[in-house]
Amino acid sequence: MPRGERAHLSLAYRARDLTQEIEKIQYENPTIIAFNDLSTFLQAYNAQKGRPKTKWESVKIAHEAKNDMHNSPSNHYNSFFSALKAWAGDKSRKMQILDRQGAHFELKGSLDLREGDLNPIELYAYYLGLYINNQYNGIFLNYLLSFPVTYELEVREMILESFKKGIAKSLPNALHAQGVLDRLKVEKGASEPAAYAISALEGYGFEPSDEEQVYYGVFDFGGGTTDFDFGLFMEAPEHSRYDYVLEHFGAGGDRYLGGENLLELASFEVVKYNRDVLLQQHIPFKKPAEGMPFAGSETLLNESQEARCNTQILAELLRPLWEGRDFEGKGDDRFSFSCWGHDGEPNTIHLDYDSQQIFELFKERIKRGVDNFFSEFFRATARFFEKKGMLEEGRSIHTFHIFLAGNSSKSPLVKELFEAKIAQISEQDANQAQTPISYKLYAPLESADFAKPNGKTGVAFGLVQARKGGSILVIDSNVEENIRFKYYLGRSKKRKFYTLIDRDHPYNKWKKFLDASESQFEVYYTTQASAANNHLSLTDHAIKKKSLETGVNNPHAFIFIRLVSPSAFEFVVATDEGLADENYLSNVQKVEL
Repeated sequence: MPRGERAHLSLAYRARDLTQEIEKIQYENPTIIAFNDLSTFLQAYNAQKGRPKTKWESVKIAHEAKNDMHNSPSNHYNSFFSALKAWAGDKSRKMQILDRQGAHFELKGSLDLREGDLNPIELYAYYLGLYINNQYNGIFLNYLLSFPVTYELEVREMILESFKKGIAKSLPNALHAQGVLDRLKVEKGASEPAAYAISALEGYGFEPSDEEQVYYGVFDFGGGTTDFDFGLFMEAPEHSRYDYVLEHFGAGGDRYLGGENLLELASFEVVKYNRDVLLQQHIPFKKPAEGMPFAGSETLLNESQEARCNTQILAELLRPLWEGRDFEGKGDDRFSFSCWGHDGEPNTIHLDYDSQQIFELFKERIKRGVDNFFSEFFRATARFFEKKGMLEEGRSIHTFHIFLAGNSSKSPLVKELFEAKIAQISEQDANQAQTPISYKLYAPLESADFAKPNGKTGVAFGLVQARKGGSILVIDSNVEENIRFKYYLGRSKKRKFYTLIDRDHPYNKWKKFLDASESQFEVYYTTQASAANNHLSLTDHAIKKKSLETGVNNPHAFIFIRLVSPSAFEFVVATDEGLADENYLSNVQKVEL
């Protein structure tokens, strides 16, 4: 390959005809695993160090696994695993796998895995390795991975280790014997949104020179979550080995804002709209993460195979509404729904729906994400300027470039809501006699050339450019350090979320939370950056609550909280003097959120 050119592999698993024209979708691999005969697969997988004699029919991944999932009966639902990213990020989330042969497997939390445990990331990487490393492509020993900005350091390390094991397993036994595996490297690169920013900056022709500074933000709206990233792009110093410097200075996200999650919320609205007929027919569904209980929901909602399968089927039926396509074959306000009863028997019923209500749900939820994006931007820039020691008069951003990323950002609603928010902010700046920032919005990258970045593959292209030895120096503390605390902690005040500890609070530093006149207290928490203004209603489904017990009643003491990890805090009862001397009135208790 000529020096400077890029090599790209289309990971289109099990194409029926390898001579057929390559399609765009083949560059986007669904993270789905189909467990048809996991026992047989694992027996073969564990039989030798390299290139074991596993069979594709035993365990499939990507496109063919996705097709199988959509065409399977409800009693096969637990044989599919489609929550790879969510499972990894949740750390302690356990799941049950029931392959098509009826064999049961428990999947431990991602940070609870031990040697020999079922590891879906390792298996997925194994198949990627089989496709990449062969007699046609050659052998590749250097890999770069990017991660969502919300993944904790321990999770990233676990994924790197799992991926390396899977790639190593895909390589022939002869390479293991020759010690070639000692040269295998799987390293962390730039975060996903930072990597995309590099592709977007190049794709839209940004070439800063001299003292020019390009402030940017990425709104990465995917299927499961939305990530935010903020940074500064500028020319490297004259005698530097690099052409440009990209300094990442802020990140955030909206954990439940994703295209697939929106479809689950829409399905939930249809379920509520038709609860009487669904209760009569005993048709179960799964409750989405942000779904609020309703009358009869305790009967309708559960985590059975039938419930999850029905939710998936209904979400697929509603997909045209989300993607802006015609709701083909459906009446104006009614459609036929083939589903599964609680007893596993097939059923067909008719459901009513209100398309305007669903549209407003999409709009309201995305608007919350856009509001949170700007809240994080203002907080991130304030922190950045303060860290740089810049005086108030030097804290000016003339233009802020916003790059939309992820397939879900293609929705016209996203552009519409961003433009409305920009107009609102600009009007506020004008009324307050502030020098307004010029906001420029950029659509997700699109290209008819599959070998060029688009809104989905831009991360991979940017990741390669940001590699060590590349032409762009990426300064990103998030790669080597743990992320900030994920939540805002607060209490109830006049039916609003009142923030007492925000995400910028340092780790291991006690913060006074409440008086200790009662032993019981409640901690409200949320990932929403808009909570910082203390106007967020407690009825907002992004707000969660923990009821806690100190075991101490003392009107002269206080409850103190300190953050100990991105998702955990500790609390204790002490007086101000006792806190300084570590003379506590209660045991220090840890809470995992």
